[in-house]
Amino acid sequence: MTPEVERQLEFRLGLDAISSYKRLDYTAWHALAEFVDNATQSYFNHRDELDAAFEADAAYDSLHVSIVYDNDAGTVRIVDNAMGMDRPELDHALEVGAPPANTSGRSKYGMGMKTAACWFGNNWSIRTKKLGETKEIAVEIDVAKVASGDRALPTVEAEDQDPSAHYTVIEIRSLNRALRGRTQGKVRDFLSSMYRQDLRDEILDLLWQDEKLEWTFSEDEFLTAKDGSPYKREFDEQVDGKRVSGWIGILDRGSRAKAGLSILHAGRVVRGWPESWRPHSIFGQYEGSNDLINQRLVGEVVLDDFEVTHTKDGILWGGDEEEDVESALKEVAAEYVTVANRRRKRGDASGGPTDQEVSVAVQEFQSELSSAEFADFVTLEDVPPPEAVQANLGPVLEAVAGSDPDFSAIIGDLQIRGYLERDTSANDPYVVVDSAMTEGVTVVVNMSHPHISELIGTEGMLNYLRHCVYDAIAEWKASQSTAAIDSNTIKMLKDRLLRVAMEIEMHGPSA
Repeated sequence: MTPEVERQLEFRLGLDAISSYKRLDYTAWHALAEFVDNATQSYFNHRDELDAAFEADAAYDSLHVSIVYDNDAGTVRIVDNAMGMDRPELDHALEVGAPPANTSGRSKYGMGMKTAACWFGNNWSIRTKKLGETKEIAVEIDVAKVASGDRALPTVEAEDQDPSAHYTVIEIRSLNRALRGRTQGKVRDFLSSMYRQDLRDEILDLLWQDEKLEWTFSEDEFLTAKDGSPYKREFDEQVDGKRVSGWIGILDRGSRAKAGLSILHAGRVVRGWPESWRPHSIFGQYEGSNDLINQRLVGEVVLDDFEVTHTKDGILWGGDEEEDVESALKEVAAEYVTVANRRRKRGDASGGPTDQEVSVAVQEFQSELSSAEFADFVTLEDVPPPEAVQANLGPVLEAVAGSDPDFSAIIGDLQIRGYLERDTSANDPYVVVDSAMTEGVTVVVNMSHPHISELIGTEGMLNYLRHCVYDAIAEWKASQSTAAIDSNTIKMLKDRLLRVAMEIEMHGPSA
């Protein structure tokens, strides 16, 4: 018998892994942020030298990063005037997984530039010149060639350059994805939010498509107390030995789009507006509803002591960290939650919503009407043919046939049967009505519809049921008439129904 020979296994990472980077879970804005992170971290690492260089520069007096996407040419071009790189630094930057000397800043894992460039395109180049050096270095990366095992990168060095020049130019070609109009708008919004601290501190000029980005949030947007002070407070807590700091405030004019929390790490937003963080313990259900808390509570949370994901789009929570941080923030925000949620209750002398609540609702609705999604519905959505409508509604009505209703009433010749259906899909209609029967109506409310999550408490659900059922009754009553019927007839009938609740309160409880 041949004796067994023990052989150590090896862990191998082949060059072909680079070809899989295009399948990483990036967004265009987080991929582009990798290049801005490198430029800004280069500035922080060499701040004194660069500030002196900017002072002597007639063109730029601060760090300048420009990103241009050219759809016709199929290129993405990123230009910065940070420190630049010499040959050893560029060699290190091209090594996958080799972390920088300073891992406490924005460049952490030695992955960002490579993964982001390969995610965007199949060919890319770097041309760089370091401040104080006299040599420019240019290198070309062909992802397919590297993946096949060819490590040699075409490199050109240009001697006798101006020592005062400093820059890095990255151009990505053979793009894997196009940036359409709406995506370009999102890139602008996200980048301005991500680098809000640098923009506030005026240490960065960041340009997207030749447009200088700004962060426009002003302290004038906070609600003010009776003494004139703004509802904004800073906090500095310890959670499991890690620092959790920042500020929290209340918006004077509510806007769900502006509200919510932003998480900052190393001075850069890793999660925040326009997709703000809304911890469940403070804002309620997943991603929050549309109540006053979700329209008015705003803040920034600095989590420098925590780890970020490798794509830097969130915190890499460990153990119970997320729950512990949320618990601490809930305590910090408790008083402001109460203030933000103040509203008149039903039964107050004035009745109805406050002026503030009406203003919030109008602004939110204006945003909906002005959104690209609403425009798409109006301009692109086809009106379904009757047979498609029936095919969509029929199964929902069949599902409740023969079962006991959740609410019902018989008034003369009208029988109302209402169902709160929870076994439906979120894609099913919000309500299905059968008002064609002469003896009454059937109303099936889809409790899985996304709009249900927007309702607030008992009053919200009650009013929603009123509209669903009163629409059905108005249609039924109109159908009993022999006169010609138009949509205004149904609206007048529903108007009368919407006054019933007020009349009940005026007459008092029935005997």
